[in-house]
Amino acid sequence: MTNEVSDPQEIPPSDAGKELPQVSEVKNEETNDEDSSNEGDSQAKKRKKGPAPGKKPSAEVLQRRKEGRRKAAATIANNIKKTGIGRFEEQNGFTLTSVKQIPLINQKNYYTDYLKKDEQVSFIRNWRTEKLLAQKLKNLKKDELKKDDSDTNETKNFDNFNLNDIETEMNKKKSATALVEEEEEEEEEEDENENEEISEEKARLGFDTIIIHPGSSNIRIGRATDAFPKTVPTVIAIPNTNKHEQTDNTVPTPVRTVDEEGHVFYNEEFDEVKESVTKDFKARMRYYKRRMLPNSRETAANYNKRQEPEMIPDHNDPMKKEWIDLKDPKYNKNKFFVGEEALSLPICEKFTDWKLRYPVINGRFNEASDDYESCQEIMGDLSNIIVESLSDLDIKKPQLANLKAILIIPDLYDKMQVETWCDLLFRQVGFGRIGIIQESVSATFGAGATSACVVDVGSQTTSIACVDEGMVINDSRIVLNYGGDNITETFIKLLLQSQFPYKDINLSSRNEDWELAQTLKHNFITFQDADIAVQLYHFYQRKPYETTKKYEFKVFDEVMLAPLGLFYPDLFQIDKTAHDTKKLFSPSVDQYSGKPNNPYSKSQENIMSKFVHSDLSDEALLNRILDERNDMKSTNPYSKPKPTRTSANEDPHLNCSTPLEKAIIESITNAGVVSDFSKTKKFYDNLLIVGGGFAKVSGFDSVLSDRINIWRPKFLSSSTLDEMLDYVSTERSKVDALRSQLIADYKARKKGPDQALDDVELTDDEMAEIDSQTQLTLDLDHIDSISDKGSALPVNVLPPPREFDPEMLTWKGGSVYGRLKVVNEMWVTQKDWDLLQSRCLYYKSLFNY
Repeated sequence: MTNEVSDPQEIPPSDAGKELPQVSEVKNEETNDEDSSNEGDSQAKKRKKGPAPGKKPSAEVLQRRKEGRRKAAATIANNIKKTGIGRFEEQNGFTLTSVKQIPLINQKNYYTDYLKKDEQVSFIRNWRTEKLLAQKLKNLKKDELKKDDSDTNETKNFDNFNLNDIETEMNKKKSATALVEEEEEEEEEEDENENEEISEEKARLGFDTIIIHPGSSNIRIGRATDAFPKTVPTVIAIPNTNKHEQTDNTVPTPVRTVDEEGHVFYNEEFDEVKESVTKDFKARMRYYKRRMLPNSRETAANYNKRQEPEMIPDHNDPMKKEWIDLKDPKYNKNKFFVGEEALSLPICEKFTDWKLRYPVINGRFNEASDDYESCQEIMGDLSNIIVESLSDLDIKKPQLANLKAILIIPDLYDKMQVETWCDLLFRQVGFGRIGIIQESVSATFGAGATSACVVDVGSQTTSIACVDEGMVINDSRIVLNYGGDNITETFIKLLLQSQFPYKDINLSSRNEDWELAQTLKHNFITFQDADIAVQLYHFYQRKPYETTKKYEFKVFDEVMLAPLGLFYPDLFQIDKTAHDTKKLFSPSVDQYSGKPNNPYSKSQENIMSKFVHSDLSDEALLNRILDERNDMKSTNPYSKPKPTRTSANEDPHLNCSTPLEKAIIESITNAGVVSDFSKTKKFYDNLLIVGGGFAKVSGFDSVLSDRINIWRPKFLSSSTLDEMLDYVSTERSKVDALRSQLIADYKARKKGPDQALDDVELTDDEMAEIDSQTQLTLDLDHIDSISDKGSALPVNVLPPPREFDPEMLTWKGGSVYGRLKVVNEMWVTQKDWDLLQSRCLYYKSLFNY
């Protein structure tokens, strides 16, 4: 508060709150005073002293008032100066700020409905404006058509008739009926044409919408009207400017040691896990009465050891790979190559002028690679890949401003990644509008299922989420850091231990040996028990500047042990130190609190802490589920994601190597905890497997069902789980009541004559004795009887619709979503993004971003 001398013209505080009487009030007072005869003389004198009604005070009166105020203000200022409490900036330097402070608004004096109505939100206002403009354009077109019709049809009156030509007029009248029939036929044809136009409009609906599904290895992109997307490998080739810094890859991948006899070794951990997986595999074969010949592995290894490659001339190689010849004039202007063209470059020891870069790895931006020094390089590579892919679809960059893009994002997304993608599509690619949808929801759209547990096994990551009526249950989302590429590497490891004839295979050579390994996996990997036997296969090895070689080899159980690594992740030997601490993108934080604001999932936290439901005993399982259900009663399973409970520097995708079947059980159990356990039946009955890492392996559905039934606890398999939880809750309440009674009894014994019962304190020994008497013991036999009353929840894997490729199913769901009318309310325009950035996604997403 400042105690400076106030303006002498201001009204003193004593008069500030008073209001001048209105004219009508003064007149009423006069009439009341005249009518009342019992008024005192003092009141009459007061009325005489004041000015006459409707008259202003004289100038002399006003001048005297001003002088009085000045004297009063000077007196107050003098008193403050004497006491020394005044703020005089020139003397004691008590200035607070050089900026003039704005006084606070008294909220009693104004009222506002800001952002309390939909019409005040800019997005809705702009959307309605666009609809009105579109309607006006339609009306203008209709008016122009009517004018054209009125101009062509000339009205005839009596003066226009030719009286001399009566016969022709009569003939016209006779043919009137024929004309009416012709007009009716024309109207029917017009109706048919209109129906055809409507069907054509429906067919064109979505033609201006581009669906983009970025993955770890491929980006699938295409129009919403396309039957299949264009699959582009997420790789770009650029000129190699630091050839002298590169070192030759003398150690091939996978890293291995070979003894004098040719036996391949990795490490002790791999051998131990391989033995345990082989043991379980043999137990499965015995259970299904599959006969296995003894010494089958040795038979295959001995055959492979003797094999020598066969040289295949180029004219006899029908599948010869065409390597790009950079001497061709059409490649002179190329500054980079993307996708398949990048993988067709003959990059090898003899050709090091170009190098490959992968901007996306493990479903995230490749920040750990030494190939990237800034986030702009990653975004530049991604924009080049997308623009080149669109040009292959006959979409040029000037057309993009009139096109829309739907970006399919992960379920457990990183906000920084999503917002960077949106910014890239707006600013660098140039789309006019963008919408986002989650992968699991998109997969259910593609499969035509309303509720399902979606398991997406990609090339480098695996994601699981439960979708209920088109909404992802937040606490059911899980991301695991293994996928199809780990199966490929493990398959090659097992083949090398079986004396694989191509001993120098190096998976670091992405354009040759890695493609060969992927081909071997897709051709020979299986989950069919009946196909496990010693079988003879062959493959072709193609390298740049070398003749094609044909190898023959035999396999046994390697074709099934490698994909079983999804249920035994230790077989993959995932390098947990591969993630570098280098961060090119700043982590996503709340703009108000500065805390991490990435979405949170209870299932993901349990997976990271290795505290899953399927590893608990029966009693501990029921107690934990009851505690979690009591905690989740007040929450909404589809509400805004909670802030992550882990530290800001901890990557939620690290150390998530839980077996696939346990992760599925964990996801569905947490979905039942936060919603309703009756829904778990739908999730187990609608397992939707998408992605190429697992769904394309033949026989995967039976193996997955068996693994889930093996590891799912009995109580989670019963439809009477709610009754079991009610029994446990009743027993808990009894124990709590007994505990309270014992505490009261112990306190009553120690209570003094003048002491209150609440003031009595019990010792640790007494509390321990009470605890020993009030331990919760559940009657597991009674719980078993409740469980037996219910039916077992069946496990059913949904097949892909109409034999559709499961790799494309998520993209197909995005194309279905992009053609719905509700999407018109979800588009984010460039102006919206420039104005509000990521806040657009709060308003324009079907889920709580």
